Amino acid sequence: MNDSTRWLDDVRGKDSIREVARKVGTTHATLNRQANEDAMSFEIVRTISRVYGRPVLADLVRLGHLDQSDLGESDAATALRAAREEDLVAEVGRRLGLSGSILLDLPISAAVAASNVVRGSFGGVGGDGQDEPDIKQPPAKQRTAAKKGTRKGDAAPHAE
Repeated sequence: MNDSTRWLDDVRGKDSIREVARKVGTTHATLNRQANEDAMSFEIVRTISRVYGRPVLADLVRLGHLDQSDLGESDAATALRAAREEDLVAEVGRRLGLSGSILLDLPISAAVAASNVVRGSFGGVGGDGQDEPDIKQPPAKQRTAAKKGTRKGDAAPHAE
């Protein structure tokens, strides 16, 4: 079973090939041929994805019509730059446990002060390493293997 056939089976569920072809406006022979030859056209993949409510871009990438880099957002920094300010504020508010309006109405320092984010001094956390001073640490391992006897190479005739 090739990628196109596997994808088509995943998408269609219990629908027959004839039913899928009818929904997307093509013949079942064309759909079968393209799937069996692992050569689903861009237009057919896009239409099937839309008809079945699937993510079109992900399906086009899966079947090789697009490369992941064609999507334009390859990392978080790019996605953040592309996001609208309202979306960024809403996400910051969600992470701080605040409603979006308080973030829009107050300076960020005041909004954070009003949030339920826990702040303060937590003794021993991330400090000087003295969290548990009474626990003895194991001694450092000594490298003694090189100190035992002579090396095999020392006895070789060409070692001199």
